Amino acid sequence: MPRRVRSRATASRAAYLYACALLTVLYLFLPFGGYERMMEGKYFCFLALSLGAVAVLSVLAPLDKPRMTPMRWCAAAYLGFSALSALCSPYGARTLLGGPRRDGLLTLAIYAALFFLLSRWLRADGRLVAFTAGAAALCCLLALWQLAGGNPLRLYPDGLNYYAGDVEHTGFYAGVSGNVDFTAFLLALAACVVLAAAVRRRALTLLPAPALALFVLWRLDVSAAWVGLAAAAVWGLALLFPRHRRAALLASAALTLALLALLWRYDGDRTLLAQASRVLHGEWDSSFGSGRVAIWRDCIPLVRERLLLGGGPDTLWLRGVEPLRWLHHGNVVPADITAAHNEYLNILVNQGALALAAYLGLLLCALARCFRRAEEARFAICGTALLCYGAMAMFSISTCITAPYVWLLLAIVQGDENDC
Repeated sequence: MPRRVRSRATASRAAYLYACALLTVLYLFLPFGGYERMMEGKYFCFLALSLGAVAVLSVLAPLDKPRMTPMRWCAAAYLGFSALSALCSPYGARTLLGGPRRDGLLTLAIYAALFFLLSRWLRADGRLVAFTAGAAALCCLLALWQLAGGNPLRLYPDGLNYYAGDVEHTGFYAGVSGNVDFTAFLLALAACVVLAAAVRRRALTLLPAPALALFVLWRLDVSAAWVGLAAAAVWGLALLFPRHRRAALLASAALTLALLALLWRYDGDRTLLAQASRVLHGEWDSSFGSGRVAIWRDCIPLVRERLLLGGGPDTLWLRGVEPLRWLHHGNVVPADITAAHNEYLNILVNQGALALAAYLGLLLCALARCFRRAEEARFAICGTALLCYGAMAMFSISTCITAPYVWLLLAIVQGDENDC
């Protein structure tokens, strides 16, 4: 076998092993020290896996350059504008690693490098769906144990459990990601991937994992996850049933209008639905979205200060946003704001309008490619998950715990057998 062909085959295997590691090792990794060390532990696990993958693939990959496509141009522009934002930032070297979430320029560069390398060499198959289902199921079993009041693996400090959330500390923690928002994010993405695969491949054996994930999501009650799942369920019809695309799109539009009409008339007491109804009636309260609206309002003046290039990657925590305050045994305790709790607004504040335009272009190009090629199962599966992500991102925080899976989906969408 010629050396060049062997090199290509080895690069493809290395890319596949890295994807498997993301879906198993990183997904299920639990650091010593429990949830108090979760972000730090996950970040170092992500760095170890990803820098190793970048190094190996860079050595193995042939010298010929990949064909530049709209998605690749957008990814390159996103990284380029983020780097320019860091260069022009008043916070200097702090933009390299970023704040407590470590979402600085180094992390963004790793995401972009892996997108280019994986989109070039990864050959996705059904086993990746099986890994996703298995990892999500294990996460669900751990979360159910915790929801029953247990403290498996001593992830909580001694004497505490899941129900200490918003009593002994801000937020709730469960599963393999710590913060329930991150856990719900990953379970929602996994449910979309596995359910779409079950529908397109008529694989009923895949159904228990997403059913379990949906049950746990119901118990965790994270609104952003349900918004994402609703978006995927309504607008993913044309992906799941491509032979009836026109009818599916009309059904999606009709369902959207029906849901808006129901929200307009809703007068119940479910928090998410009640707040959505009030927003449709033009009422915005700072308490909406667990305080997210207040954070968004505080971020708007920062956008005006540095519109094009932002303050620098992951520097919001340095820009004087009013802390979130919560009650702890009758005392008001401030909690620092390190993210906008809206991934699009977060990019706008930190990296500026140019980087946000490139990122939105990347997502839109990926979704357009999925809808154009929905006859192929991998595009339908990834497109459904990206629809879920696009909606959840309105209320979520980008971290190394969640973002690698979005970039993995984007790489699979861009991947083309003809590139090799």
